[in-house]
Amino acid sequence: MKFNFLKPTLISCVIGVFIPGFTAILFFLFQFLTNKLNIECETYWKSLWILTTIISIVSPIFFIKNIEKTKKPTLAKLTFFNFIEYISLQGCFAQFFTSGKTICYGSGSQNGLELVFTAWLALPILICFSFIFKYRFEKLE
Repeated sequence: MKFNFLKPTLISCVIGVFIPGFTAILFFLFQFLTNKLNIECETYWKSLWILTTIISIVSPIFFIKNIEKTKKPTLAKLTFFNFIEYISLQGCFAQFFTSGKTICYGSGSQNGLELVFTAWLALPILICFSFIFKYRFEKLE
């Protein structure tokens, strides 16, 4: 039986439509906590964008290498990948729609809502990854 990469990813995407506010709140919670450690708000957001960009590029590579090594894709591995990639892409894309200064000090009625929209941008990318994984790993089955 072949592993179905698409169905679990579509389920993750349905969930992803409803949770972008929750993951955005996590970003703001970590910003609040780092602020308590005397890390400037703008520095946090710039660091977050760099980190999430790196993770969003590296995590598919690690996922592919892990599946090639173990030769066994599992639902847990795919779900973990989808969650990490979803959050990483959400943070990564935000840098194109706002700035740390805008998020920290506000202007133009922006209050972090762009993080919700960037999370939705991540969903089609996750589906594309599932198709890539499907064709990449057909020979493993």
